[in-house]
Amino acid sequence: MPKPTPPPPTAPATKPHSHPESLTFTKKNQNMTKLPKYARITKRPIPHPAPSTPYTGADIPKTIYVSTTTPKMSVVTRVRKLLRQAERRATAGLHSTKGGRQHHGGRTQAERVAQVQEALRREEVHVKATGRAIAKAVAVGEYLRDAAGGGEFRVTVTTGSVLVVDDVEVDEAAKKRVVEGAERMRREVESGVEEGSGRVLSKAAIKKRRRAVRGLESAVKEEELPESRTRWVNMVDVVVGLK
Repeated sequence: MPKPTPPPPTAPATKPHSHPESLTFTKKNQNMTKLPKYARITKRPIPHPAPSTPYTGADIPKTIYVSTTTPKMSVVTRVRKLLRQAERRATAGLHSTKGGRQHHGGRTQAERVAQVQEALRREEVHVKATGRAIAKAVAVGEYLRDAAGGGEFRVTVTTGSVLVVDDVEVDEAAKKRVVEGAERMRREVESGVEEGSGRVLSKAAIKKRRRAVRGLESAVKEEELPESRTRWVNMVDVVVGLK
């Protein structure tokens, strides 16, 4: 059976504050597939495109993916390099006087400056993270926002969610413990005595064990576990551009 591929992230919602504690996310995991206790979950890595380089063209989005182990200053340096290269690319012909207005398509210096500013506005770097790495991405944005007294970079933070895939396997040892536990509680319900201690069980304790036995038996007898399941994880996109 082919394993599902997660779709792209949902459209994020812009948030005015960049502190991790002020970010809000929409809860989407209310209807997740319930798995028995003996199911073992393996999280798949989230697929990402190839990392951006400083020489990536202006028409290609520049994205840096951050994990919990990524050094903050390493990300800051990469963002600076990407934006400085974008600045050099946009201003390459700005100060050239060769050919005058004809060489520049009849545009005046002011028009060329406006064109450069528009090109720089479009060239942004996206620092993305999910889960526990969100705080790291936000810290990068805060550092760049405050750099040079806040006059160098513009930073916006958006939140959203991305659908990921977990592989599901049966932990045979755990399943055996579940079955043995159900059998032990069934014997205790029938005898009214707790195994090991010999304590006489109250009616409430017997009723509780009876419910537990039904639940465990139902879980064990359920149809074959799915090979995988999907769930939503929180995502943050810290967008950095030159002012």
